[in-house]
Amino acid sequence: MTPKRFWGSTALIAALLLAVALAAGAAAQKKPATAEELLGAALHQEEVEGNLERAIATYKKVLAEAGGNRALAARALVQIGRCYEKLGSAEARKAYERVVRDFADQAEPVRVARERIAALQPGGANAGRTEMKLRRVWTAGAVDFGRVSSDGRFLSFTDWENDDSLTIHDFATGENRQLTGKGTTAASSPSAGGSVLSPDSKQIAYNCYNKDGFQELRIIGLDGSEPRLLYSNREQARRIEPAAWSPDGSHILAGFQKKDDTWEMTLVAVGDGSVRPLKPLDRGAARRARFSPDGRYIAYDTRGDIFLLETKTGRELPLVQHPANDYLLDWTPDGRILFSSDRSGTRDAWLIVVVDGKPMGLPELVKKGAGAWTLGFTRAGAYYYGSQGSAGDVYTAEIDLASGRLISPPQPASRRWVGISGIPDWSPDGKFLAYRGVGGIVIRSAETGEERELKPKLRSGRGYTDLRWAPDDKFLIMPGIDNEGRRGLMHVDVQTGDATLLVPLLERDTLVPRFDCSPDGKTIFYVSRDAAEGYDFTLFAWDLQTRRETALVRRRSLGPFSVSPDGRWLLLAAGEGEEQTQSQVLFIMPAAGGDLRELVRIDVEESNWMVTPLWTPDGRSVIFVKGARGKPSRQGTQLWRIPAEGGEPTRLDVTIDKLWRLRLHPDGRRIAFETYGIKSELWVLENFLPSLKSAAKQ
Repeated sequence: MTPKRFWGSTALIAALLLAVALAAGAAAQKKPATAEELLGAALHQEEVEGNLERAIATYKKVLAEAGGNRALAARALVQIGRCYEKLGSAEARKAYERVVRDFADQAEPVRVARERIAALQPGGANAGRTEMKLRRVWTAGAVDFGRVSSDGRFLSFTDWENDDSLTIHDFATGENRQLTGKGTTAASSPSAGGSVLSPDSKQIAYNCYNKDGFQELRIIGLDGSEPRLLYSNREQARRIEPAAWSPDGSHILAGFQKKDDTWEMTLVAVGDGSVRPLKPLDRGAARRARFSPDGRYIAYDTRGDIFLLETKTGRELPLVQHPANDYLLDWTPDGRILFSSDRSGTRDAWLIVVVDGKPMGLPELVKKGAGAWTLGFTRAGAYYYGSQGSAGDVYTAEIDLASGRLISPPQPASRRWVGISGIPDWSPDGKFLAYRGVGGIVIRSAETGEERELKPKLRSGRGYTDLRWAPDDKFLIMPGIDNEGRRGLMHVDVQTGDATLLVPLLERDTLVPRFDCSPDGKTIFYVSRDAAEGYDFTLFAWDLQTRRETALVRRRSLGPFSVSPDGRWLLLAAGEGEEQTQSQVLFIMPAAGGDLRELVRIDVEESNWMVTPLWTPDGRSVIFVKGARGKPSRQGTQLWRIPAEGGEPTRLDVTIDKLWRLRLHPDGRRIAFETYGIKSELWVLENFLPSLKSAAKQ
């Protein structure tokens, strides 16, 4: 994906598949497609179908229909240039030049056009590479990408929607072949995780959780033979992230998470499973470490810089050290390093020559935009990467909590944002529903259905991952980065989009936190990562008057939570047991801090961490969800109710497939919820590497 593109992320564009299929089809029966609808269709044709010629024709229709909407016309013209550029056509430059000439008042499109013109001119970033091609070669649902084989024939992946089975995709036939799970010779094998193909493309190393809740490293043949246990040691490796095979096939490079939660880069011998610790490593880098083609070095990144480790001696050599954030992608077949960097303002792919473990010359920009999920090079120099995005819809329905039945069936909240809407929340007065649209927030009248778009004035909305209405109905609370670069929970005016920092988040907050607000608006509660005293997560209370933070609960596993209508209590979910055998327990505790009282325990197979447990408006009952743990794409998520004082839970006559977020209207009769799916795409970039000779002169 290409972060910070002015029209939104590739993941969001890809999610327009459902929007075009459903919304445009219905609208065509009533009236001709608008310019905005045509733009959505063109983006779908370009990014999802990969039909560049058809997309160009549709973008030209957008230009013809745009009228006085110069922003829309300029946006379409930039996309025309991008399509021609992917096709290797000289028409790309003409399209960009027209943007600069005819749309000088459109700052962002002009900036992008000038950037592409510079890249296309002789000596620019794309000089000598006009035939560079980017192709989407596979689309799937919820998967955990592994690695592409060196001959480009296979891709290993874990199929989250099919028993977490280790699976092979065959590019020649387009078919998937399941190696573990039901219906295979390895039917007894536990759920698979990360995977890497051997150099000869005959075996796969992969991790999996065993019945005791910790990970093992296994090897299986592509012929589907019974897997072989290579390494299992709870004390030394609670989690294992396989990263690469050595070029000679004798060792597997992996990241081990030890009992004290630290990570270590380790070599595991394929023959006997013996291990050789190499060095401590950040968790995120454990899976990105790679062998050089000759096996002499291991490249890895840590804290935004890239280093080499000499395989025999363990000597560490700095390779890329820069104030920017630089992350390893892979070694090229001829021994250079491809890495991603935000040094130019966007996250792009750069290349640096490596000779005897030392960088030669300056890095070269080779492609704007860097793949989100690096899957490796083929011997021929084709680079594969994956991307994932969500495809969600917001629905509303009426429910009778007394009888536990739906009064009216679910209806889409909007016909405009089909396939890409999410994170709904009702205003405290019940008059409005806010939810995510494309590049902003939609405010919808609960009575008339009238909608308007709100553009929060933030440097980054972090994808608008969550939002809450403030108690006064005039502001939204959401995570983001303001124009001064401060990261935290923001106070966003629902009329103007003006944003102010409400709660600053610290460096420890590696994830966007789950949060809620007290009914009186004086306290913000949020969950974030916190390694203090060996705990993974902490529930904090932030007093908006004193601006002080108080830790309320620290636990190894802490899920979503909500504040009671009177503000006195917190309802929160927590896990008990090992990571893959956890029961989910709903607790009630005082909002000011205190002991947790168990309300209900949900078995691991029915645990669903994705849906926040809710209070009924009178505070007397709790609504919670049972469903397939960690599987938003599976069917049959069930709603249950239990008295807040405790007792037997009662199943409501409500089942919602792919339920993600659930919100209850203040009247207790309407619900809003998001359905969720994952769309995975595999891309290949070909003919983009400059010659080694020209790169060495840099």
